[in-house]
Amino acid sequence: AAVLLCKRRITKKAATGSTSEARRLMKSLINVMQDCDYTDPIVEFVNCLCVKFDFESAQTKLQECDKVLNSDFFLCRQTKLFMEEARVFVFENYCRIHNKIDLTALGTKLAMNQEEAERWIVDLIRNADLDAKIDSQEGCVVMGGSVQSVYEQVMERTRDLNVRSATLVQNLNSVLNEARKERSKKEKAAREAD
Repeated sequence: AAVLLCKRRITKKAATGSTSEARRLMKSLINVMQDCDYTDPIVEFVNCLCVKFDFESAQTKLQECDKVLNSDFFLCRQTKLFMEEARVFVFENYCRIHNKIDLTALGTKLAMNQEEAERWIVDLIRNADLDAKIDSQEGCVVMGGSVQSVYEQVMERTRDLNVRSATLVQNLNSVLNEARKERSKKEKAAREAD
């Protein structure tokens, strides 16, 4: 989970269309985590955020993640990157659910004070080209109406359907050819035995 969250932004910037790939990987990770008995604060953080949508528990787990990562010999140098990506992850999931977000509440969810949260969100909006605005008078973030149309959803889900179908046909043909070869070997062996 830590590696996936750290690599998320790099993957997003590396290639076009990788956001759907990142979402697919995250869904796969969540499915694997639900079947696994292993737990730690990082796994629990992802579970609270993606399965339960419990932002309060995710906030607690995020603070625990910080402690765990700082004490881990291999991941201690990645703690800052992980925390940044985890905050982006919390922000993205929170924004999917809410249209208007109080900066104080969001700062609490991101383990920051209101001023830090506002600066962080401004940078995130600039760098990620998010459709959002900060209303300083009300102290909130107003999300834009970037709802994906049904047509766009269908196009995204069926984008690589042709390639997947061709791969499936190719795999099926190879399995059938192998079965035919086996059957002909058995028939030939049966004829030779008679």
